[in-house]
Amino acid sequence: MFNAILSAKAPGTTTPFDLEQAMQDPKQLKWYIVPLFVITLYLIFTEIKNKNYSLVLGAAAFWLMDVFNETWNAMVYATTGQPVWGTTTAGGSALQILVGYNIEISFMFFVCGMFACKLLKTSDGFEGVKFMDGNKNWLNDPNNMYYKANVRYSALTAEERVIKRKAALGRVLPAIVGSVLAVIIEILLNKCGVLTWEKDWWQPSMPIVLFLIGYCPFFFSAVCIHDLPRKWQIVGIGVILAVVILLLIVAGSLGMLGPQTDGNGNWIGKYYTP
Repeated sequence: MFNAILSAKAPGTTTPFDLEQAMQDPKQLKWYIVPLFVITLYLIFTEIKNKNYSLVLGAAAFWLMDVFNETWNAMVYATTGQPVWGTTTAGGSALQILVGYNIEISFMFFVCGMFACKLLKTSDGFEGVKFMDGNKNWLNDPNNMYYKANVRYSALTAEERVIKRKAALGRVLPAIVGSVLAVIIEILLNKCGVLTWEKDWWQPSMPIVLFLIGYCPFFFSAVCIHDLPRKWQIVGIGVILAVVILLLIVAGSLGMLGPQTDGNGNWIGKYYTP
């Protein structure tokens, strides 16, 4: 079975026409987008009502990192004729947004970010009473990855060193396990033909690349934002959002985000000549 997984389709064999079929189909929009959107909103506002603001902000960081990846992937497609990864009509998406990004992926990653933060052990009262109280005690919280970050390791007591190692492991381990599971799921999706891999360095035979570039940034961004005090959570999310928006504006204004073919398999993109 393992050998079957590693023998996924050779890179660069999916035509631009196949990759863009869903993007160019005006009838692709489906009604189930609405319940998916409502369910996602329900989950978000339930956590906000329960004052789990750090969880929502961590999930937002997770989601934004995916948007960042999907944007540069579209730019790679516009300049090389093949994306790093792409989705096909076989997946039956309700709305294809970019060459490798659809509405289902978008909803999934926000919810996945919430789930990732749910796995993190937290101390009672870490959110505080008021909105800006979140992680106020971050440097002394034994369940925070930044525990005693303001003190040199050599200056810590033996007990504090143990607590610090446990705090770091409690964040690193869920992120690594989550990333590994996500890579396995991607391999299975690739085998099902709904997710294609077009570059020879982004293949099941090189899972470390998918692990390091594809998912570690998502999980670790969520964890890092989740454990920051509220002020720095907002600043961190603001910086990530600004970078993503800037990239979208640049790529969009250069015509890199839309279809690069005329719908009949003919390349019309101006940054690559077949």
